[in-house]
Amino acid sequence: MKRQILCAAAWVLAAPAWAGEREYQALSADGTAIHGAVATPDEGWNGTAVIMVAGTGLFDRDVAFGRSGSPRDRLFRDLADRFVARGLGAVRYDRRGVRHGATTPAEQLDTQISGSSTVETQRDDLAAVRAWAESPAGLGARCVILFGHSEGILHIARLAASGAPAPLMVMGVGAPMRSPTEIVRWQSTGRDAYSLELMDADGDGVTTNAEVEANWRQTPSSAFDNLAPLLRPAGRWTAADIAQVRTVQAQRYEQARAAALALDDAAPYPNAATPMARASWWKSWFTDETPAAASLATWDVPFELHWGALDSQTPPALEAPQALAALGAKARVTIHPRRGHSLGEHALYGPMDEALADRLADEAAAAATACGSNAL
Repeated sequence: MKRQILCAAAWVLAAPAWAGEREYQALSADGTAIHGAVATPDEGWNGTAVIMVAGTGLFDRDVAFGRSGSPRDRLFRDLADRFVARGLGAVRYDRRGVRHGATTPAEQLDTQISGSSTVETQRDDLAAVRAWAESPAGLGARCVILFGHSEGILHIARLAASGAPAPLMVMGVGAPMRSPTEIVRWQSTGRDAYSLELMDADGDGVTTNAEVEANWRQTPSSAFDNLAPLLRPAGRWTAADIAQVRTVQAQRYEQARAAALALDDAAPYPNAATPMARASWWKSWFTDETPAAASLATWDVPFELHWGALDSQTPPALEAPQALAALGAKARVTIHPRRGHSLGEHALYGPMDEALADRLADEAAAAATACGSNAL
């Protein structure tokens, strides 16, 4: 495969029909039951299953991470539709301790289980789902494609580093390729300065408030929908002003880092009422210096990696070079103009651009042809 970075044009394909699904349960290494749903085509399945790995958050299998108010806000459910319509199996799972379909926050979490999540259990939960998918007693898939959104790629990378067998392919959207420490440091100290520099439309080294108002939505700092901090009382940002932003935010980052490292590893994070993990998971973002791309490189398989140019969490200008350096010819990198972390119009949230969702499904279906032509 030739090394490349692509800027993608829109594709227009018909929306697929849902093929139905069934529940399953897989046991993680610590005995925790991981719940999910699987769907396969009514006929013509060639034995390839796409295992979908969610990013940071208390997500169930659907991964509701959109702002449209439509069913397409359920990013993984929407993609699963498209995978199944192309002859693939779609395997989704709930984050440990998260109850699918709960109608109230109180019902959503089993706090004893959700609070047990760590870097290691997230890797092991994925391994258990994969083992179920490949087992004759489970789905019986002959091949698997691992699909990760955001932090989901870190779980996949850690699975690779553990010596797990290589999948048929790895796919990533908004994929971290650098280390967790580099990613959080940039989000804390680099994102706003980077965005302010991008807003300098005339390239004169000064970003005026008028340029901010005109361009802020096309930068990573639009992720949280708050214009006010980006407007300067003096009416403009000089290079020195922007450098000061980096300095101040770096000081705040060091304070946050010290507070995180002071936590007991076993403490619930962020709190006991709605824990999503143990504090050791949060601390790993300040201590883990292993680039995800280096771990993924242990697998000799194709990598389809997609970023939106406006990505607020994992900017392609920083992540894509790391991917190409570590993965070389195994990686195909595509950067989508005017799209964000979830390949939608927003810098962070979905829904995913529909043509791009179809494109991802087409890429998975093309890879599945290497699994063999005998339908199950």
